[in-house]
Amino acid sequence: MQAQDYITLRLVRLKSSEEYSMDRDEFYFVILKEGTGNCSGSHAGQRLAPGDVLLLKGGTGGKLCASHGAELVFWFFTLRLEQLIPLFDGKEISLLQSITTGLNSPKLFRASAALAKECRRLIIGVPAQFNLDHRSQLLRIAGTLLSEEFKTAHRQRMSSVSVDKHLAGSFENLKVDELLNLSVGELAEKFGYTRRHLNRLFHQFFGYSVAALRMEMRLLRAVCLLRDLDAKVVTVAEQCGFNHLGLFNNCFKRRFGESPGGWRKQFISHQEIQPAVPRGDDSKCPLYSKGQCPMPAWPNNSVSRLFKKNHRNFETPAHA
Repeated sequence: MQAQDYITLRLVRLKSSEEYSMDRDEFYFVILKEGTGNCSGSHAGQRLAPGDVLLLKGGTGGKLCASHGAELVFWFFTLRLEQLIPLFDGKEISLLQSITTGLNSPKLFRASAALAKECRRLIIGVPAQFNLDHRSQLLRIAGTLLSEEFKTAHRQRMSSVSVDKHLAGSFENLKVDELLNLSVGELAEKFGYTRRHLNRLFHQFFGYSVAALRMEMRLLRAVCLLRDLDAKVVTVAEQCGFNHLGLFNNCFKRRFGESPGGWRKQFISHQEIQPAVPRGDDSKCPLYSKGQCPMPAWPNNSVSRLFKKNHRNFETPAHA
């Protein structure tokens, strides 16, 4: 089994008035290559032109549509939140909810913007092979765009709270290990506050209590570790600071809507490419049997159905 859908660049060609739905629950990174079209989301549609860059969250009704009488050609790749967790520090994790909510509406960076120019420069260097180098270059593009979102979210937070600047700086410089391993009492002693006052200030600045932010970090780390299919769930629980498997299961299900085992099964079905179908089934892309098809065959998935219907629109990664 291969998993060529994992952080993979794709090239999509839409003919006149055709649409592409961003319906997977992931972050979409889109770079317009040729033609004109529109992006629709939870708000009014936006006109697209070559060189524009889009960042949006899937599953919110976002669609790309080619203009009438024209083609629209764009590159895109997707990332799931858990694929990025190891890159974030405590301050960034505390901003994720704000960023995720903000991306319910597409963020458009016009071709003339510095960020869009940098993304176009980086995408030219993405190798065609589906390997670590390929994924690393895409992560650089993701980092370029998400860094700006973090800066914006941080400015909004700082403008809406009245925590002392010195204390805010101390909060921001807290190491992940300190947040995960120090008790509330130990953190309170570190800052010279009572537990109650520290929790009040912590919630005012981060939007979480100390315990809630610690729990969020542990569960996000668990999601990342569960991607290792050889790791036992009980081992993941222990590595994330849970001494009781039942407590881990309950907390995980309350946060993600699935048990750790159920989440892992969904992850496996999401990543794996199904065996090639027998000859004569023309519902598959002709590149599939050669291992060059950029879209996996996901039964019961709307993206798969769209692909079967319009497989001519999808091509292997291309550059320039």
